[in-house]
Amino acid sequence: MNRFTLLVLSLTLMVGLSGCQKPKRCDLIVENATVLTDSGLVEGKTILINGDTIAGIIEAGEPVRTRKVVDADGGIVMPGFIDSHTSIACFFKSNGKAFDTHPKSLTTFYRSIVSDHFLPYGVTTIVDAEPDSAWISQIDCWKPNPKLTDVIVAQWVEQGKSAINPNLSPYFFMKGVYGDNNEANTSSNSFWILTGIQKGLSYPKNIEGIQSIINPLLLLTGSSSMVENRIANVYGIKQNIPDELLAIEGISFMAENSPTLLDSVAAFLGSNNASLSTGVYRVKHFVDSGFAAYGIKQNQAIKQRLKYGFTHLMEYVRTLHEQGVELRIGYNKPFDGSAFAQEQNLFLEYGFTIPEIGKISSFNAAKALAIHNHKGKIALGYTANLVVFHKNDAGNSFDFSKIKRVIKDGRVEKMK
Repeated sequence: MNRFTLLVLSLTLMVGLSGCQKPKRCDLIVENATVLTDSGLVEGKTILINGDTIAGIIEAGEPVRTRKVVDADGGIVMPGFIDSHTSIACFFKSNGKAFDTHPKSLTTFYRSIVSDHFLPYGVTTIVDAEPDSAWISQIDCWKPNPKLTDVIVAQWVEQGKSAINPNLSPYFFMKGVYGDNNEANTSSNSFWILTGIQKGLSYPKNIEGIQSIINPLLLLTGSSSMVENRIANVYGIKQNIPDELLAIEGISFMAENSPTLLDSVAAFLGSNNASLSTGVYRVKHFVDSGFAAYGIKQNQAIKQRLKYGFTHLMEYVRTLHEQGVELRIGYNKPFDGSAFAQEQNLFLEYGFTIPEIGKISSFNAAKALAIHNHKGKIALGYTANLVVFHKNDAGNSFDFSKIKRVIKDGRVEKMK
């Protein structure tokens, strides 16, 4: 056998051996997926999962060995959603549940109730931003469990003054993310919650609720009394004005009288990459029906005025987004995960794209919480928290409540 023939046989053998390599092995795959990525929605992908971690993303049809398959059937797959501001205590009270200090077994039972009301809507992580002192110590001791929604707890660590409140106003520090509760950890990357504006127009990095922008602007422009008088004349409320109503009338007043100031604030916040938990569903709920609980007349004129104000509010939320403010979803107390889906659909109704809403629902919150190196994306090495939506074959508007599967830490949850 001459050298040339031997070389040809060797090359043929090498090619044959390379073609016989075993396909990748995974614990779980999500196939035929339209995946939300940094560049938008990408069709025809398979997501590989080992344990609780994303092991890779390959082209649909590539060979892979796996123990379990979730067929997305062309549907959109997004990273698990993060509710960046809720209140577990308010959730229980609104659902008629007692709430107090309990032994660990009962605490776990309560956490299961929370999970039952959030996981079906794709919410795999929530921030309890308003816990009572008894609840904090119990949540801090919880161990990660793929069956249960992750809970991050806010703790009050220091106080400061704000423009909206000359008295002490709370800052909160996310102990669940940053470890021990001490001043050394309260650095610039911490998640601060402050209602109001510090020193004129110097905002905190992370802002909770759209009213935390509007209310201080009314104070700074000397417009608070005028808006309050308007509310008293139109709605008959002179004291204890609901935050939702003040936000609606406040934004309408500012849009009519100080539109340039509103735009400049949006530009300022965007240039500083501020993060805002909008809480718009809470306002929408007030507009649709919640106002009746305050004794406000339910006539057509009132309903139209509230809808008009809400449109102004959503237009400003869109302006904030376009200026670079990193919107998040939260401040939904006392609602459960259904409020999250309704807020997502509200964004869709007011012109936000599906990829934009996906980022608002996950990565923006993860970034504010400084957990964006392992949560909030579908990427190699990230936690396998995924939301699989039904394929929209009917051509109807996308609906964020139409979820086919939720995967939490690599575990496929049972859908009710």
